[in-house]
Amino acid sequence: MAAREFDVVVVGSGPAGYVCAIRLAQLGKRVAVVERDAIGGCCLNVGCIPSKALIAAGSFFDRLKRASEMGIELSGARLDLAKLVAWKDGIVAKLTGGIGSLFKNHRIETVKGTAALKSPSEVEVKGAGGAEALRARAIVLATGSEPIALKEFPWSGGVWSSTEALAPAEIPKRLVVIGGGYIGLELGIFYAKIGAQVTVVEMTGGLLPGTDPDLSAVVGRTLKKRGVAVHLNARAIGYEKIPGGLRVGVEAEGKRFEVECDRILSTVGRRPTSAGLGLEALGVRMEKGFVAVDPRRETSVPGIFAIGDLAGQPMLAHKGSKEGIVAAEAIAGRRAAFDVRAIPSVIFTDPEIASVGLTEAEAKEKGFDPVVGRFPFAASGRAMSLGETEGFVKVVADKGTDAVLGVHMVGPEVTELIAEAALAIEMGATAEDLALTVHAHPTLPETLMEAAEAVHGAAIHVYRRA
Repeated sequence: MAAREFDVVVVGSGPAGYVCAIRLAQLGKRVAVVERDAIGGCCLNVGCIPSKALIAAGSFFDRLKRASEMGIELSGARLDLAKLVAWKDGIVAKLTGGIGSLFKNHRIETVKGTAALKSPSEVEVKGAGGAEALRARAIVLATGSEPIALKEFPWSGGVWSSTEALAPAEIPKRLVVIGGGYIGLELGIFYAKIGAQVTVVEMTGGLLPGTDPDLSAVVGRTLKKRGVAVHLNARAIGYEKIPGGLRVGVEAEGKRFEVECDRILSTVGRRPTSAGLGLEALGVRMEKGFVAVDPRRETSVPGIFAIGDLAGQPMLAHKGSKEGIVAAEAIAGRRAAFDVRAIPSVIFTDPEIASVGLTEAEAKEKGFDPVVGRFPFAASGRAMSLGETEGFVKVVADKGTDAVLGVHMVGPEVTELIAEAALAIEMGATAEDLALTVHAHPTLPETLMEAAEAVHGAAIHVYRRA
């Protein structure tokens, strides 16, 4: 079997892989992309994009219920689930189709099938038409990650992964969510907004493990207001089918109880997709299940690169895209390295959460003397006009240098506001820089300005006791 020749073969077409492939083509390289499923990978097809489309629709539907607070009287609003899913699918189709067009315009060849590395320069692809070999000077692995299935809750008609939850045939009247992380809460809140009675079972002592507890506490309070039942320090131990539904067994603090439901959504995390790639045979070094890479995103085997979820935490699409650009430029001979001060993270709960940089606790651990400024959305005129006043903005700065170390937000549209904070940290801005920057009024970004002023005890719209 004669191998087809390329400059670079990229395995995987998610946000890491397709960005890498396009940048390689822009730099004059002949590129092939191997994809076993759909162009766009998990994020565009069964992850970030479809989930945020459903979440946006759920939030809009929820606001309709509260429109009377603004003097808008509505009646008869109902959700057509089939149309909602079709609308979501349309967004996915437009985006994935756009990537396909970009591939065509850049003369990037797409090869359908499952890839396995035979050497540092050869990939075997097994597809519907059989096997073929692709040879290249460099190989980029961008195979992403996959949801973890609990042995007590294997995927079935009654147990959903996030994939099934994004394409429901009907709204479950009762939904049990296993895992109080960002995926479970994002989707759980969506289902609560469209009419499901939701119960969350979380093994740890708090929601959204790894998130600033001050932020997750606000989300916890809003869940309670919505009637979402939350069980912390609890473990789902199994389920059984009963007439009219399912019964989930839960253990918490030595006690056992049961929760009846119609569907179970299991969202206990994701793991990198590396099985079957042939990494072990080639001696590619692994670290805690991830492929170890250097700042150029090259593995321990010269010529093999890894990016995205496969290459380590944080498992975020935008981190993978940045790595894709770095790897492409390194392969093309440019000076490139993954060198970022902070990577923002966003969670589309209600209210939303966004963070970048160090928390106060992390700053102390690293030897800084942190000073914190907070400003509540309840004091923002723009937040009031939107009817969304839950939450706050928190700026963490170093007392000695005033450098912004971290910014953490919970509230309306903070997933958009965090970009300014990320830029501030990347550019080495101080809290004073943020405070002195004139922000348009009335807007939500003013809350970041006032939180920066609060670092110095000078926020205008909140009273500070002497």
